[in-house]
Amino acid sequence: MDLALIGYGRMGRAVEKAALERGHRVVLRIDKDNAFELDEASAKDVDAAVEFTGPDSAFANVMHCLALGIPVVCGSTGWL
Repeated sequence: MDLALIGYGRMGRAVEKAALERGHRVVLRIDKDNAFELDEASAKDVDAAVEFTGPDSAFANVMHCLALGIPVVCGSTGWL
């Protein structure tokens, strides 16, 4: 499975390690400095996204993924 990681801090790196150990590929790593890279063009290469940011951005990230047609698993806590 080709994954996008949204939030590339401690948990994002842990998710990446686990995904790679299981034979998945991480094709996109998104954090606050490169959020613009999650667009229609890059979405074509993504099977699913794993979102691990914070309560201030999680909802917007999930909605953005859904708008791009990317299934998303959100591990962020403290929002909504």
